[in-house]
Amino acid sequence: MSTQNLERWNELSKKEFEDMAEQYGTPFYLYDADAINHRINFIRESMDNLVEVFYAVKSNPNLGILRTINGVANGLDISSGGELEQAELAGFDMAGISFAGPAKTRNELLASIEKGVGCISIESMRELNECIDISKQVATKANIVIRINPKLLNRAFGMKMGGRPIQFGIDEENINIILEVILANTQFINFKGIHIYAGSQCFEVSGIVEGVKNTLRIAREIETNTGLICTTINLGGGFGVSHTDNQNELDVKALAKDLLPSIKEFHQNSEVPCKIVFELGRFLTANAGLYISRVISSKESRGKQFFMVDGGLHHHLAAAGTFGSAFRSNFILKNISHPNAKLIECNVAGPSCNPTDLLGMKVNLEQPEQGDLIAVLKSGSYGFTASPLLFLGRQTPTELVIHNNEIFVGRHSKKMLDFN
Repeated sequence: MSTQNLERWNELSKKEFEDMAEQYGTPFYLYDADAINHRINFIRESMDNLVEVFYAVKSNPNLGILRTINGVANGLDISSGGELEQAELAGFDMAGISFAGPAKTRNELLASIEKGVGCISIESMRELNECIDISKQVATKANIVIRINPKLLNRAFGMKMGGRPIQFGIDEENINIILEVILANTQFINFKGIHIYAGSQCFEVSGIVEGVKNTLRIAREIETNTGLICTTINLGGGFGVSHTDNQNELDVKALAKDLLPSIKEFHQNSEVPCKIVFELGRFLTANAGLYISRVISSKESRGKQFFMVDGGLHHHLAAAGTFGSAFRSNFILKNISHPNAKLIECNVAGPSCNPTDLLGMKVNLEQPEQGDLIAVLKSGSYGFTASPLLFLGRQTPTELVIHNNEIFVGRHSKKMLDFN
C-alpha cells in the first residue's frame, strides 16, 4: 500500500513538478485522491464488506478531496459546524455523516438535527438534553449514538483516548444514567447505537481486535439490559501509519483475518441489520500527499549544514515536529530536482524566526542546490489546516489534487490580506 503511493509520485517527471511550481508558486501541496479511494476500497474489501469506512474530515478537509471520495467513502466523520458545511458543499448525504466532539454548541446541534445528520455522538448529559430540547422545538427527531469512554485502557494505541479520565464521551460506568434519559424520550430522539474511539496510531493487530471486541460486548450488553437496538456501531479508527518509514503501518489483511470472526458472529446474532463503521483519517490520507518547497539558500553553522526553504511550520506544523508527540521525528524528505545526487546529512530549515522551524534535522538527503524542489512525503494528513497559516504573513500554499490523471486546484492560495 505505501509503495504504491510513492510509485504514483514517481510517474511525474521533474519537469511536471517544476511546471506546477512555476504555475502555482512554492510551497504547494499535492494530494493523490485516487490513492485515498484505493485505500478505502482496500480496507472495505479486506473486511468482506462487513464494515463501512467513514472518512475523518479533520485529517484533510480539502474540498477537492471530499468531492472525489464522495461515492467511495460510506460517509464522513466530522467535528464541527464548519466541517458539516464543507461536507454539504461536497455533496455528501447528511444521513452518512457522524458528528463527534466534546463541545458541540447548541447551534451546531440545531444544524445537525435540521439537516438530518445520521449520527450525533452524545458526549455528555448536556448534549443529550440539548438534543431533546431542540427536537421538541423543531419537531424533528435527533439521530444519536452514545460515545462511550470505555473502562478498558488499550495500551496498544500511541495516543490513548479512552480508558482514563478524558473529555471524550460518557464514562462506561455512567452510561445507565444516559440510557434512562434516552428511554424516557424516545419520541424526541432516535437511538442508533454507540461510538467508541479508543485512540490513534495503533500498529498492533491485537490492539485493534481487543478494542473492537470490547465495543461489541458493550453494545450487546446495552441491548440486553435496555431493549434498545444498536443499528450503528462506530468502532473509531486509529490504524497506525508511520511518517518516518514507508513500510511501517497496520497490516489490514492480518487485521481482517483476526477480526472478521467476531464481526461475523455479532452480525449473525443481531435481531436487525447493524451498520459497523471504522472512521479513518491519517491511515487513508498520510501517504497520499506531498508538501513541496524550494531551496532559497544554504549555509554552514559550526560544522552543521543547513538548507533554507520557503516552506515550514506555518504550512506544515507536523513536519516540524510541533503538532504533537506523534510527529516528533523526521518525515521522509526527497530532492525532486536531483533525486540521484549524493546523499548528505543536513538540516532543512523553514523561513521563520522560530528555531523549531525545521522540516528535517540530521536527515540524509540528496545534495540540494539553490532552487531545488524538496518534497516532504506522507504529508496528506494534518498538514495545511493543522498549521498556523497566518504566522509570518506569508501566502498560504496552493493545494493541488490528482484524480484520474488530472491535476486540479483543490484550494487556491490566499494572501494574509485576504483574511482581514
